[in-house]
Formats: sequence, structure tokens, C-alpha cells
Amino acid sequence: AKEMVRVGAGLLEELVNLAGESSIVRARIEQGMSDFTGALDEMETTIDRVREQLRRLEMETEAQILFRKDTSDGPSYEDFDPLEMDRYSQLQQLSRGLTESASDMLNLKDTLLVKARESETLLLQQARINTELQEGLMRTRMVPFERLLPRLRRVVRQVAGELGKQVELVVGNAEGEMDRSVLER
Repeated sequence: AKEMVRVGAGLLEELVNLAGESSIVRARIEQGMSDFTGALDEMETTIDRVREQLRRLEMETEAQILFRKDTSDGPSYEDFDPLEMDRYSQLQQLSRGLTESASDMLNLKDTLLVKARESETLLLQQARINTELQEGLMRTRMVPFERLLPRLRRVVRQVAGELGKQVELVVGNAEGEMDRSVLER
């Protein structure tokens, strides 16, 4: 035999409302995750743009170093390659530092993207659980229609007797269920 627990209709209604609010909050979190993923895509575009600008900066710096060698009025250093000095140029060091930072940002973006996808998976699982919870709570509000039949037959007999008419009550699918509040109305 199934065990039965009596729960007040007010408490049941409150639980159904809380499950609904939980669904709304989950939808807002899903929207936030979608916005977050979009921001990560924009971040990747920005990183690509910074990398391209750094590449052009390095090319320009090398061109200036070569230009200075060609126009130098000082002593001639035939065996000296000015591009070897680029590692000592503060501009080159800054450029390399920015390139490393852009690479680090890309790694950070990838890590955040993995975490966002994991969160989206958890949200999907939570959505499934929340849907099952809401459906379960809604089923607790359902009662068999046949429970109302004796009262309905009595009302029909009384009205028929008061009006002096013959009435036949035909009910189909009486084993179906209805929401308790609808049935009471």
C-alpha cells in the first residue's frame, strides 16, 4: 500500500510557486552565461587585434633599426648586425612583454570558456531536475475526477427532482485527473 501524506493546499501552492521562481532565476542565469560567452568571443577578437598590432610594431621597430644603420654617420661596424641589438631595445622588450601578455590573456579566455561550458552543462542538468520537480508538484495537485461523481450525481438528481424532469448523467473518462482547484470550482 502506498503511504499517504496530507499537505495543506497553501503549502503545496507555495512549493509550486517556489519551483516556478527557481525556473525564472535559472533562465536569468542562462542569459547571463550566454552574455558571458559572447564577451569571451569579443575578448578573443580583441586579443587577435592586439597581436596583429604587436606584429606590426615589431616590423616597424626592425625597419627603424635597419634605417638607422644605413644612415649612421658614426664609426662603421661591418661585422655588427643591428638586429642583434633589438633584444636590448626597450621598445622590443615592451613589445615582447605585450605579446606574452596577449598569449596569457588567450589562455585565460580559454580557461574561462571551459568553465562557462561546464556551468552551462550544470544549468541544463538543473533545468531537467527543476522541470521534474515542477511536474511532480503539479501531479500532487491532481485528483481523480471520479471522486466528484457521487456529489455530481446527487446534484443532478436534486435538480431533476425540483424541475420534475427525467435526466441521465453520462460521464466519460471518469478515471482521468483534474487539478484540485479546478475540481473544487
